[in-house]
Amino acid sequence: MAPSPTAPVRPPSAGSSRACSNGPAKPAPTAITPRACSRCWSGITPPGGNLPKKARPLGILEAVKKFGWPEPGSEIKSVELLVGEPCNARCLFCCAGASGAGAWRPFAELEAELARARRRGAWLVTLSGGEATLSPDLFRLAARARALGFKSVQVLTNGLKFASPAFARRAAAAGIDEVKVSLHGVDAATHDRLTGVPGSFDKAMLAFANLNAAGIKASANFAVTRLNYRQMPLYARLVAGRLGLTGLCFMFSFYEGDMLPNSSRLSVRYGEVLPYLRLALEYIRRAGIKIESRMISNFTPCLAPEYENIMIDWGARGAARSGHVFKDGKRRRAAEFYAPRKAQLPACAGCAYADACYGVDRSYVSAYGGGEFAAVPRRRRRFPLKPLYP
Repeated sequence: MAPSPTAPVRPPSAGSSRACSNGPAKPAPTAITPRACSRCWSGITPPGGNLPKKARPLGILEAVKKFGWPEPGSEIKSVELLVGEPCNARCLFCCAGASGAGAWRPFAELEAELARARRRGAWLVTLSGGEATLSPDLFRLAARARALGFKSVQVLTNGLKFASPAFARRAAAAGIDEVKVSLHGVDAATHDRLTGVPGSFDKAMLAFANLNAAGIKASANFAVTRLNYRQMPLYARLVAGRLGLTGLCFMFSFYEGDMLPNSSRLSVRYGEVLPYLRLALEYIRRAGIKIESRMISNFTPCLAPEYENIMIDWGARGAARSGHVFKDGKRRRAAEFYAPRKAQLPACAGCAYADACYGVDRSYVSAYGGGEFAAVPRRRRRFPLKPLYP
């Protein structure tokens, strides 16, 4: 069990691979406390600095040069293609629910959607599911996207298939240039419990190594729950420091799908999460790690106005940058996925973000009320972190 947010901790020595924990140092890190985090910064490791050269990941600027992506500062014109619903994990928080249910969509249908998105100017396609790596058409879809002129083909994945070096090499040969791996903890106990798959943490670590070796840019996604939120500063250090990745995303869980029956053990207040999120982002700032694009999901600007510029899917303006999503043969703006789930509160009246913000997850408000949310009188003009792709 993780220590309470106010429990005393022992910081690791500089360069130590062990994380702050309650009492003597332990091999498996679990959590960190806000008041102790600043001491951990003395051991900041430069991105990729402790990895063998052959295993170092591609940084964002290296990837731009290697793959011919639009230069930083360019607008991200993207489309997300949901290729089907089957999945080989059993994540406790999955907003889709019924893991493994459903079928794969026909290749011809997906190909037509790729072509339509390309005609509208999309240069980035993200293949997702379910678990996209299980699709029998994954590599064929990636190759077709390249043939249509997409500059980047990304895959969202739990990483299990990429634990195979051969699979990573096939992905690279098909034209996949970035893979976003779900990694929901800094140790196997946390990650495996959340995914419902024993050994999934170790396979995620293998996936990162295999992606590096195959020349594919790797990124990491973290779903915030009660079981892992105190690990967020350590996660930033693991992913951005030790693993050397320049792409990561913190996603506050949606109260849908499997999250609902598991909410008693997974749900957490924004107010509990924010101190740990701020420490994670401060680590990134102090370490000089580049923020690739907006990387805080399902938070509202009133909770942390200083990070509004790196939040995504909070409102119409932010969602416009997320492009379109194709599901069940229907094209929808990304905004349409979020607006029905959320609603503005009475406290939102007069907020500087009210014209764009969708509000708060309705199920969250049912569980915790709206006392954490308040109107922001004016928008900020300066921010501690600046994404390369705004």
